[in-house]
Amino acid sequence: MNIWLINSGEPLPLNESIKKMRTALVADKLVQSGNQVLWWTSAFDHMKKSWTVEKEKEIIISSNYKIFAIKGIGYRKNISISRYIDNRIVAKKFRMLATSMPIPDIMVAATPPYDFAYEAIMFAKRYKVPIIIDIRDEWPELFLRYCPKPLKSFFRFLLFYDFKMIENVMSQANSLISMMNGLLDWGLKYSGRARASNDKVFYLGSNRTEHNDFNSILEERLSYKKRGEKFIVTYIGTFATNNDPSMIIDAASRLSDRNISFILAGDGDLFEETKKKAKGVHNVSFLGWLNDKDVLTLLMKSHLGIIPTRYYREAFPNKFFIYLSAGLPVISSFVGELKKLIEEKMIGLYYEHDNLAMFVDSILTLYNDIELYRKMSWNAIRVFDELFDADNIYQEYANHIEKVAKAYYEPHRDKT
Repeated sequence: MNIWLINSGEPLPLNESIKKMRTALVADKLVQSGNQVLWWTSAFDHMKKSWTVEKEKEIIISSNYKIFAIKGIGYRKNISISRYIDNRIVAKKFRMLATSMPIPDIMVAATPPYDFAYEAIMFAKRYKVPIIIDIRDEWPELFLRYCPKPLKSFFRFLLFYDFKMIENVMSQANSLISMMNGLLDWGLKYSGRARASNDKVFYLGSNRTEHNDFNSILEERLSYKKRGEKFIVTYIGTFATNNDPSMIIDAASRLSDRNISFILAGDGDLFEETKKKAKGVHNVSFLGWLNDKDVLTLLMKSHLGIIPTRYYREAFPNKFFIYLSAGLPVISSFVGELKKLIEEKMIGLYYEHDNLAMFVDSILTLYNDIELYRKMSWNAIRVFDELFDADNIYQEYANHIEKVAKAYYEPHRDKT
């Protein structure tokens, strides 16, 4: 089949050092099954805030896998007018460019950005192509969390057209999927219908870390005291408002007299601000943006993975799966499905997003209780293998795309 993937915001797999994310991973599976894949995206690197390619162009990955990078204006901050405009430009350009390409057999569009997904929906309906919507965040609803309470109604009014777009996107899709049940339910709310058999959850997942002899890895990890090394608490991710890691600096300051070291890897809008806050806190290190190989090296040396948020928020950040893949217990402030999973599977501890004392106590609990740490670490590996291995997840995702397409066209064949 000829399959279009519509998504911006992920790094493009232009070389082996690039960490593949959701769209790239499912693209690989679709290509392996013999499909033709065209991935429509932005020419702007959302993570690094720089241009991936300097001009609008089609990028050939292989004979049956191409990427079309659309040029917007770029932006410096995740939450900004310039990003809003950039998304609009990319979406409108897609509308014009898409008509020059062979019509696909099926489309898969991610939201956000919802305006890109909206143009994909309009194209799909015009040319009678089935379309799957992959829900990844609660845009534009999420925007209202950043405005003062007295002005929320006003901003909701200003975003009237945006909310109409998301209603169109959700209600006209042939299938809704997401990386978590909470987000899928959110999309179904805007679709105006109940969950159907074509509506699925495919977790983000992560690549499997080699752990054929995990017991040896774990015992080596827990022998840090004998070697005179530190107990390492790690954050890997974006330094942004939603995932603000600044509380880690406060925790490090409180635990400066313990044999605990805090390592923060990644980049983003709040990187310099967080680094400035850590000045004088001797047990904090910043590694910047890491490639896959360096991430793996860091995970193997770490003991805990941190998943912070500044708000009372439900989500399933990518870092959660990365930590579990290495057998790291997690400490998280996200509520909902992630909190429930952590507690039911005993793979870490939850702390309230604004409760520093609870956060520090969670770290100390796993620092002091070796047997609890060992149990949670084993649980992390087991749960990852059962639920979150990306190789299995994205094969099932690719199978779902093919299934939706076949189900759509089968009635038409019967009539001809």
